[in-house]
Amino acid sequence: MLGKPSTNFKNSGFDPATGRVKLVEPAWNVGLNDEKLITTLNTGEYVTVKFDHQVEDDPLNPYGIDLLVFGNPFYVGSGFVSDLSNMEDYMLVGGAWFEQLVVSVSQDGEEWYTYDSGPYCDSAFPTQAYLWDSENEQWTDTESDFTKPVDPDLADTLLAGGMSAADAIALYDGSGGGTGFDLAESGYDWIQYVRVEGIEGFSGGEVDAFADVAPVPVPAAVWLLGSGLLGVVGLRRRRK
Repeated sequence: MLGKPSTNFKNSGFDPATGRVKLVEPAWNVGLNDEKLITTLNTGEYVTVKFDHQVEDDPLNPYGIDLLVFGNPFYVGSGFVSDLSNMEDYMLVGGAWFEQLVVSVSQDGEEWYTYDSGPYCDSAFPTQAYLWDSENEQWTDTESDFTKPVDPDLADTLLAGGMSAADAIALYDGSGGGTGFDLAESGYDWIQYVRVEGIEGFSGGEVDAFADVAPVPVPAAVWLLGSGLLGVVGLRRRRK
């Protein structure tokens, strides 16, 4: 969780042996250097992280979204998919694999606002790590923008399917995905702590990374690299 969203993984037992994280194939297993990619939270478990700066409720942020939280959801596609699949031909058939985790935010790590009714981590929008070249029908090595949210009005359109994965990627408009949160709902002008928690009925959800949304026009991109997170504040099972 202390780095940018996962971009590649080892595809153990499959050909090819590695894969790019995409909206139809999520991060799983381990990274290319055998590093752990995601953290699973079961019911009653939570993790708290802290930014090294204040994440502001910024009116210049796209769609009013200030914070992005990444998990490993994916849209359901038309069969087996890998880096060898042509995204122009691979179809979204409708539906997605979401495992909801509740997100809370705080200024001081003591008083919290919880998004009880969503949006939820490990749901829309699945991570899209790299840009797709539709003209040449191939992946590029250019990473998507992990500080740019997807237009939230596209959630139902993408869930409905009936389009190619390439068309879905185009709708992302260069975004790397992630669940978006508007801090205005919390009543905070800024936050510095984020908590993600497993809830009843959605045991086993995953969290991958966090990002501070960049305003428009985009200044220097800011995501939670090692220098962006002061550290994991807590990872534990809540006592009842």
